[in-house]
Amino acid sequence: MHLLVVDAHQGARPLPAFSHKIELHLVELLGEDGGITAEGAERLEYFVAECVVIAEDKGVEEFIGFATSAIRDAANGEQILREIRERTGLDLAVLDGQAEAQLTFLAVRRWFGWSS
Repeated sequence: MHLLVVDAHQGARPLPAFSHKIELHLVELLGEDGGITAEGAERLEYFVAECVVIAEDKGVEEFIGFATSAIRDAANGEQILREIRERTGLDLAVLDGQAEAQLTFLAVRRWFGWSS
C-alpha cells in the first residue's frame, strides 16, 4: 500500500513531495471463502485512515484513492470498500485490470527510467 503526495498543477508534471508505504499483501489475507479476512480488512482500514490524516497534515487539497485486484477480486471487496468509506470518508475507486496494468507499467518505467 502506498500513499504518494504530489505537487500537481494543470499542464505541469506532478512532482512527488512525500511518500508513505507499508507492505500489506492483501492476497495473503484471503479466507477460504475468497474474501479478505477480518485482520486484512482491519489493517487496510487502519492504513487508509492513517493516510487520510497524513494527507491532511501535508495540506493535500485533492485525495484520489484507488484499489486494485486484491479488492476487485475479493468476495467481500465491495463490503470492505463501503466500510472504509463509512469510517474514513474516503471513497476508493477500484481500477479495472487494464488501468491497473497501465499504472504498473508506468511505475516500472519511473523506477527504472524511460530508456529501460
